[in-house]
Parts: sequence; structure tokens; C-alpha cells
Amino acid sequence: MSHSARRRSAARLAAVQALYAVSVGDVRIDDVLREVLEGRLGGEALADIPDPEGLFEPREQAMPLAPVDTGLLTRLGRGAHAHLADLDRTIDASLSGDWSAGRLETLVRAILRVAVFELVHLDDIPPRVTITEYVDLASAFYDGPEVRLVNAVLDRIAREVDPDAFAAG
Repeated sequence: MSHSARRRSAARLAAVQALYAVSVGDVRIDDVLREVLEGRLGGEALADIPDPEGLFEPREQAMPLAPVDTGLLTRLGRGAHAHLADLDRTIDASLSGDWSAGRLETLVRAILRVAVFELVHLDDIPPRVTITEYVDLASAFYDGPEVRLVNAVLDRIAREVDPDAFAAG
């Protein structure tokens, strides 16, 4: 992965974290984004470090993240926050049965909101890239049905937003 791709991935993660923080705390999106951009929030992730001899369980270690693409972070964070109601309606329309965005776990909802904003409003990013990025992001937090849900919802929405991107297979 190139340096700029890592920066964009870090921006997506930071935007999801920012929307999550706004959802669970009494904070403003601009305050959270400022904290990230000034290096006071984010910047590290826990990674499992395996025992090369297989004698012990993997241990967790804080690892530095790539610096964020500040432009993308700001576009995603502010944009998704400004369009929450529209994003939730779009997500609701792609969920099965009586499920709605409001019933989703807070982190899953934050992932979908930022991803759907990117799919709908940032036409300079190919939909397949967006889907892959957010499915990978969901996989970093979950190993169950949440990942499949994120993939299915984003695939459905992407095919509606940009059917030509999927016409060739």
C-alpha cells in the first residue's frame, strides 16, 4: 500500500472515530476533528504481536498509525455529520426487514455513515475502493456478521449510486 493510500485509510478510520465520538459523547464534530489534526486524539492502534514460537497468546502493542490525509478527514467527518439524516435514510432503505440505522450498533452505524457519505458525495473515489476500505475497517473491529452487513449495505448503495462502476463485472 502506498504512503498516500495509508494516509487515506487513516483518514477514514479517524472520520469513523470522530462520528462515533460525537454519537456517544457530548462533543462537537469540529472539536473532535481538531483533536485528531493536532495529534491529541488517535494516532495509535493496538496490534496483536504473535509469539514466533507459538508458546504464548499474542500480546497487544500500541503501534503508530500513518498520518491522516487531513483534507479527506475533514471532508468525511464534516460532510457525514452534516448529512446524518439523509445518510440514515439511505442506510435504512438498504437494510433488510424492520432493521434501521437506529437499531445498529453505534460503531457499525458510524462506519456506514462515513462510507455512505463517501459513496454518495465523493465522486472522485471509485466505489469499489470505498467498499473495500470500509469492509477492511469493519474487519479490524469485528469478525462476525457486522462485516458482512457493512459489505452488503455498501454494495447495494454503490450499485444504486454508480451502476456503471459495476457494469463490467
